[in-house]
Amino acid sequence: MRKTARGALLWGLWAAGCGSVSNNHPTPVLVPGGGISGGAIDGYVNVYVIDTDTNIGISGASVQLGPATGTPCLGLTDSTGLVTFDPMSCAGLRGAVTLTASVADYAPTTWIGANGANMTVNLQATTRPMPDTATVSGTIAGWDSLPVPAGNHTTIALVGASQTPNLGDLANSITQPMRNVSLGGTALTTSIPANACVKNTLADDCNWQLITHTGPQAHFAIIVDSDNNGTPDDMSDDVTTPVGWALLTGLGFTANQTVVSETLPAVAAADLQPFTAAFPALPAGMTYFNAYPAIELPDGVGRIPAVVPTLGKNVMMTSIPKLTGTTTAGLAGGSYDLLAQAQATQTASEPATLDWMHGVNVGATVALAAWLAPPTAITALNGQYSFVPTTGATVHSAEFKDPQSGNRTWSVTIFDGSSSFKLPGLSPDPLATASGTDTLTVSALMIPGINLTNFEINEATQKLTGIASDQITVTP
Repeated sequence: MRKTARGALLWGLWAAGCGSVSNNHPTPVLVPGGGISGGAIDGYVNVYVIDTDTNIGISGASVQLGPATGTPCLGLTDSTGLVTFDPMSCAGLRGAVTLTASVADYAPTTWIGANGANMTVNLQATTRPMPDTATVSGTIAGWDSLPVPAGNHTTIALVGASQTPNLGDLANSITQPMRNVSLGGTALTTSIPANACVKNTLADDCNWQLITHTGPQAHFAIIVDSDNNGTPDDMSDDVTTPVGWALLTGLGFTANQTVVSETLPAVAAADLQPFTAAFPALPAGMTYFNAYPAIELPDGVGRIPAVVPTLGKNVMMTSIPKLTGTTTAGLAGGSYDLLAQAQATQTASEPATLDWMHGVNVGATVALAAWLAPPTAITALNGQYSFVPTTGATVHSAEFKDPQSGNRTWSVTIFDGSSSFKLPGLSPDPLATASGTDTLTVSALMIPGINLTNFEINEATQKLTGIASDQITVTP
């Protein structure tokens, strides 16, 4: 009996030290867009490394995995983007780990305090692939019958496509070309955005052209009256007043498709309702303010951002389509959001804070209670980066960028509440930019209801209610 007990004791000590006994050995699962699942780490970790924009697994990516301090275990992803760590290749895997994934032509990603037996890490390419697009042209129903505004006034319509659900998707920032419109029937022309319509005493044109993303979407136009106050070269005193909408839902496009003669039906005046909002004083160090409502489309198609006009001192009132109107039937089942942003100045983006209110009640004034505060006291000394975190934030992140190219050079996400970190040594050093410096932006993210051991990044971004950040310049 003594021999049996002694053998059991030695086995238990050996297993605890070497990590050869595991209670969690899940089948590898790739999470589109990235994320964590599979339960807590207990001996085995499956890591997929994928391209942020394509969701395709990256072959030959290097993955460092281990505790926050000490020598990490190393592995390379296979042709599917997967590398698996087990008790034989990486002893002692228990609980939260620090993970770094890297490969040539991508910015490395580091996760600190991540705890999931299945982890999918996304890397952003140095040169990101351009999204597939389609080309659409058309007009707005009833435009020709609109009266010509007098004096300093201009009627303007800006045509857009609903955004895809995923924040950061390049499909939501497609650059629109310019086009020329004639002035007063003469040979003279003026240049306007191709997706705009304009009507005043000199020009009348609503032959818009839109470069849009592929997939399901809605097209819309916000029609406004713009008063330049007699100073056409100074936009700071312009007053913008919404006067109407046009909307077409249920659309879908494929790559390189061309569609002509699309007509956006006008939204009836009875199907519009006011949207009013109230905001607290701007945080210290921030002077620029911007806010706008958005319509979250049903079935997860995306959102319509009412960014023109924004809610500000020079916008008299904004109105948005009803979700159940006769001419807005395609919005049934959607909801309203409010996005509000403050930053240092119109040209200096940091410090900054963004609040996102989901599912707001537009039957009353939508009031933002408080701005999310950014992290403070960001420092960099001898490869050690630290900051004072934002109280109550769900996670903090750090992003290094090349100030010349604007490209990301390293991404860090902190899951365990740490307020300082060091980056592992990589060769070549991603932070050794041509300028000799990087910008380091530290952000606090508020994501209510998220489980940091079981989440999808794309789903988490839909729950985001606030992000606040500040930055410094660092010399690696």
